Amino acid sequence: MIKPAAFKLAVLFCLFGAALLAAPPSALPVRAAMSDVAAASEKAALSDALSPKEQEFDAEQEFIEKINAERTERGLNALAVDSLLRHTARAHSREMAALGYFSHRSPVPGLGTPLDRYLAGLHPAGLHLAGLHGLRGRTPGALLLGENIYFCSVFSDVYGVDYAHRALMSSPGHRANILEPRFTRIGLGVTRSAAGEFWVTEMFSRDGG
Repeated sequence: MIKPAAFKLAVLFCLFGAALLAAPPSALPVRAAMSDVAAASEKAALSDALSPKEQEFDAEQEFIEKINAERTERGLNALAVDSLLRHTARAHSREMAALGYFSHRSPVPGLGTPLDRYLAGLHPAGLHLAGLHGLRGRTPGALLLGENIYFCSVFSDVYGVDYAHRALMSSPGHRANILEPRFTRIGLGVTRSAAGEFWVTEMFSRDGG
């Protein structure tokens, strides 16, 4: 069970209705070498395994544009796309679709929480690219992560990205993640099934400090 202070989470379920689960924000203690973070980010950027379909990629870009528009209109920084966050978000959306569930908690051992999934991307890194995230040679004392997930049983002109984004912005927990001033990076993962079902994972982080 996730302790209330462990994550900043928000969940919206779009299936002829909506439900919300939110927990307050917290910095998550992490010990990871920045060379590993950089290597994992580069490996995710080069990976073809989770390349989305063209329509899914377009939806991801549209979500990012809308999120950054919300932020800059309020005087906040725009978020930079992070390859590791994007890889992690895509993997979670595809896993939810493949296993038929909708939750921040994965049933896959070792991938239970958003933090687990993010850290899992660090360990298999076999490449070395120093200097990403402005963190060369540094180990963060804490990592701030946020995750929004969204599901809808249909994807159409009416129930598409704009509808999903407006639903997320109308939910206090999702909105708080989208407008969190400490976040600097974002990764989006969109998956659509053959039946038209629509899974979205939005992941946010700040540069380590």
